[in-house]
Amino acid sequence: MTSLIDWLRNYKDPLTLLMNVGTLVVWILYAQLLLNNYQRQRRPRIIINRGAGKGIGSLCLISNMSAEPIFINQIILQLDTNKGRLWCDITDIREERLGEVEQDLILQKATRQGPLRTGEFTHIGTFSTLLKRMAASHDIELRGHEPAEGWSFNELEIRVIAFYGSDKHAIGARRAFRLGEADEGGWELLAVSRESQQFNSRWQRRIVRRQWQMDSEN
Repeated sequence: MTSLIDWLRNYKDPLTLLMNVGTLVVWILYAQLLLNNYQRQRRPRIIINRGAGKGIGSLCLISNMSAEPIFINQIILQLDTNKGRLWCDITDIREERLGEVEQDLILQKATRQGPLRTGEFTHIGTFSTLLKRMAASHDIELRGHEPAEGWSFNELEIRVIAFYGSDKHAIGARRAFRLGEADEGGWELLAVSRESQQFNSRWQRRIVRRQWQMDSEN
């Protein structure tokens, strides 16, 4: 017992330093966990889903599950076909090209652009309507929901570009749905991924800013 006390007395300073370093490491790890949890709670999250059915007659829903409101700035469709990839900007519901928009027109009937508060959702129409908008923008004839002979639609992707809080760079989210024939006839939508892919990091926002907006202009 005496030898242990003597050993502790002799190595008191190194042991104290070691304990202080260990305590500091524990606090740093604890602070990092708190920071990661805070950042995860504050990270913007946009959910793209279907509602009121599983076929192309179902609604395309956009939900804001972020801690703060978002401002939907642009909505882009990407359609994979047997003849290549097509894009279409569907932000505006009504495109006025001959003159000014009527002043008494309800804003929600003219554009899908606008704020979406925390926990709120909106729909951008049925998937059938979105496909018709895409086909019309590329002069593709439709027979009901089926494209004209020579065309086949394989996969529809919805991309949402939005602004979050005071951030000056846009965030994004996307989700793709495979178009397949239902057993009872018609088309059904099969989600390619279980969740909407988020574009929140610095390099992901660069993709949204440079590639997504460029794709929509082609």
